[in-house]
Amino acid sequence: MGIARGPNIVKDGLVFGYDTGYGIADNSTATRFYQGEPTTNQADTDAKRNWGTHNGATSSTTTAPEKGPGWKKLIITNINGSNYRLAQFPYLTQANGTTRTYSVEFDVGNLTGYSMFVDGTSGYPPTNVSGKGRYSTTITASGNKSIAVFLGKSGTHSNINHVIYYKEYQVEEKSHASPFTDSTRSDTTSLIDLKRNTNINLSSVSFNSTGQLTFDGTDDKINTGITTQLTDFSCVVVFKDGGSAAWGRLVDKQYTTGFFISSYFASVGTNYVGAGVIEPNSPHGQALQYTTGKYNYFVLTRSGSTHTIYLNGSTNKLQKTNGSSATLSSTEMAIGAWNGSTATQRYTGEIPVVKLYNKELTAAEIQQDFEAYKNRFNL
Repeated sequence: MGIARGPNIVKDGLVFGYDTGYGIADNSTATRFYQGEPTTNQADTDAKRNWGTHNGATSSTTTAPEKGPGWKKLIITNINGSNYRLAQFPYLTQANGTTRTYSVEFDVGNLTGYSMFVDGTSGYPPTNVSGKGRYSTTITASGNKSIAVFLGKSGTHSNINHVIYYKEYQVEEKSHASPFTDSTRSDTTSLIDLKRNTNINLSSVSFNSTGQLTFDGTDDKINTGITTQLTDFSCVVVFKDGGSAAWGRLVDKQYTTGFFISSYFASVGTNYVGAGVIEPNSPHGQALQYTTGKYNYFVLTRSGSTHTIYLNGSTNKLQKTNGSSATLSSTEMAIGAWNGSTATQRYTGEIPVVKLYNKELTAAEIQQDFEAYKNRFNL
């Protein structure tokens, strides 16, 4: 059975954008434009060893191109005795008080009774392994520990012969797994601009327990490098506010000479999302009320001196017909904060999608774009 998907996003006129893939992938799966949060794999991915003589067994390991890139096949024969181990990875020293997540992808086919165990520490129950999937365990060390991860099976066995597959062993200094990398995924290789012409630096953004970027309201923001001077334009934002302070900036290109979008439009009130284009005087734009505790889809458009905002589709809108038609300044566009201000106007919450266009999006295009995200974010 196929998966129901919405229409494609609107791409005509797109200048810059990002999409963290929320709703498409989990924290251990990369997407086309979101490779996963910055991380370093501390495991030598080729230095795996197997206990081939454990309980009298013999083993051989080969690559498994029939399973796809990176997979290895472990063939075990003549297992006898109790509690045997397969696919053991090298011991690593973990310092007292540090937290690491160990993850690996296994495919055990129809075999049953297997678990991923941790050797060298206690208090961490085994993780059951069945079929094909990525499995992980998170350990905070109490004392300096020498820790290894292995696939094993408890009980007494006689003349057992098995084939299992594994790939992408990863060890990270964090409390959750992220998509696999064989070395280091940097701040600028994690999130890829939808146009592939701008480096998005995530060094000043936080990440939640699922590996999605989030803004903590104190020191988080994204500097986009976008200084484009626009006339007619549109900006799309998907957000879930987490309690932003007044004027918490979703997107900012300097409100006095450019535009801004705020999830707490203080001229109207809390739970109002709004925007202004070159409006230095109060109320600084216009706003629509949104539902808290969920994702919302917001669009700001300008055509000449007409400024329009949309919330969750093309029908819920406000329009201002005597706004500024002046060309936007070359101030850099920031996400999550006022580009030149203090932490008092920073955004708190999630912003999984931002897009900037060099044209006014029509109502039909906005509805198409909204439908592309509707199911993903339960809009």
